[in-house]
Amino acid sequence: MRPDIRRLSVAAALVSLGLVTGCTGDPGKPTLEEATKQLVADGDKLLSSRELAATGSATATERADQESEVGCVKGQVQRFFRAQGNLTGPPYVHSPGTAVSLIRGVLAARGYQTIVGDLDLKDEDLDAIVLHNPKTGLTFLATVRNGQQPNIMIVGKTSCYERGG
Repeated sequence: MRPDIRRLSVAAALVSLGLVTGCTGDPGKPTLEEATKQLVADGDKLLSSRELAATGSATATERADQESEVGCVKGQVQRFFRAQGNLTGPPYVHSPGTAVSLIRGVLAARGYQTIVGDLDLKDEDLDAIVLHNPKTGLTFLATVRNGQQPNIMIVGKTSCYERGG
């Protein structure tokens, strides 16, 4: 698949994801504060996991410390956890597919389900996955690529909440 078509496919998948996970009004869902704490805990667990260490490393660049209106309807906010890092070792040892599979395993053990799988977006130099936890309303996107650094990019987000809610 050509790189420009791949980018459009990834963008379309992310827009669809935003529509699926954009809002919360379910009384069973955690509050924004509770969701934020869980988002950071899940992100930290992923970054410190032996699975991620087996293929590379990543460091948090944003720890859900700011509200953002991006991706939400007017009057709603969400929080983001972002991390980036690099694969270690030669490409034939640590491929994007291997790294994404290991990331999926860590998050699946924490209750996340695959929404967009790596088989949908995979090639030898790029792999991505989107996972969502239906219990907490949290979503993670992990993208791993060869050639351009950072190789590993992870974004976690809460659902959208009413401002001040």
